[in-house]
Amino acid sequence: MMLDPAQSRIQANMVIHNIGQLVTVAQQPLAGASGPLQVITNATMAVHNGNIVWIGHDNEAEPLFQHDTHTPKDGITIVDAQGAVVTPGLVDSHTHLIFAGDRAEEFHLRRAGVSYGELLAQGHGILTTMNATRHANTELLLELAKARIDVLRTYGTTTVEVKTGYGLDKVTEEACLRIINNLNALEESPVYPHSQVRVVPTFLGAHVVPPEYRDRRTEYVDLVVEEMLPSFVGLARFCDVFCEREAFTAEECRRILTKAKALGYQLKIHADQLSPSGGAALAAELGAVSADHLDYASDTDLDALRDAGVVATLLPGCSYTLRSPYPAARRFLDHGLHVALATDFNPGTSYCENMQMILELAMSSMGMSLEEALTAATINGARALGLDDQIGSLEVGKHCELAFWSINDYHEIGYHFGVNLVQSVLVQR
Repeated sequence: MMLDPAQSRIQANMVIHNIGQLVTVAQQPLAGASGPLQVITNATMAVHNGNIVWIGHDNEAEPLFQHDTHTPKDGITIVDAQGAVVTPGLVDSHTHLIFAGDRAEEFHLRRAGVSYGELLAQGHGILTTMNATRHANTELLLELAKARIDVLRTYGTTTVEVKTGYGLDKVTEEACLRIINNLNALEESPVYPHSQVRVVPTFLGAHVVPPEYRDRRTEYVDLVVEEMLPSFVGLARFCDVFCEREAFTAEECRRILTKAKALGYQLKIHADQLSPSGGAALAAELGAVSADHLDYASDTDLDALRDAGVVATLLPGCSYTLRSPYPAARRFLDHGLHVALATDFNPGTSYCENMQMILELAMSSMGMSLEEALTAATINGARALGLDDQIGSLEVGKHCELAFWSINDYHEIGYHFGVNLVQSVLVQR
């Protein structure tokens, strides 16, 4: 493909051409696109300084692009997609990937019949990971996080939310937040050029009550509200809480989130995962960006979430690990909710970095079509992070975050399962 600057009309410094199928997930109709995912065959995309500036067919692309004299001498970078299927990079909007240690023993205890709630009540579960994380140094935690981000990326994730919640004291929670922010500041990987993953930080100090506060839980809530939240302004975009009988009550969560909102945090809630805890209703009341899990949310809750514009984030990896019933995605969709999918990557209930696996579970066990699942893993994941104006679909003006799939047709996603179908990602910022 030859681009002649003298004939050009659009300024670009990267052009990706020879795309077999460009699965745009565009929210507005695109010329020449077809189907609910707005797919363009034999496509080209032009990018300038990280933003998409043109999308169309290969035979329309030449000679549209203006050379930017501020780029290197060879001008426009040409990427030959070699007929690949290209989608938006996957958006994993709920993870807990800052931790040390593992909980393999707990995994086998559950197989022997001990429930997740019983393990929490016995001081296992999250508290096991808390102990390991508190005793790990920041260098180890950073290296573990970097390695996990690399794995996420190989499966097609280009934006990931990362929560704290395994420190549960001010020093460790702050250290974890600084590690999360350092992940965003890392130089581009020499191993994966143009592939740095965007990391969105979330403060989850209200994960469970730590053992030193077991008999004075109000003091721990005071610590979160009066010390941690004010100290962490600017380090976290979101404040999350685990609203559950074994964790924090709806009233405790309301107090934490109300303070967080006043300080400028956006809100998330682990809601109604193990029981009807009131988390979904609270998410609607406070205008959270997302409510996550929702296994026990009522129809009234779902209507309230829809009316408040809260994204429903479903986490089938938990159902798979805990051998609990999968939420019926059709129920959420029929209530008119934006539904997102995420891994909930964590060492206890969803030890999975692979968003492709989550797509497969959503289709095989939750009743989602491929189009619905891919939408949930891209643009709706972006909605769950308040980033849908920037990422999650391939449209002019949005950031360039791409996944290149080693398949002939996007309908193979979910059909060919158990292997990694993403060959690479490309991120321009």
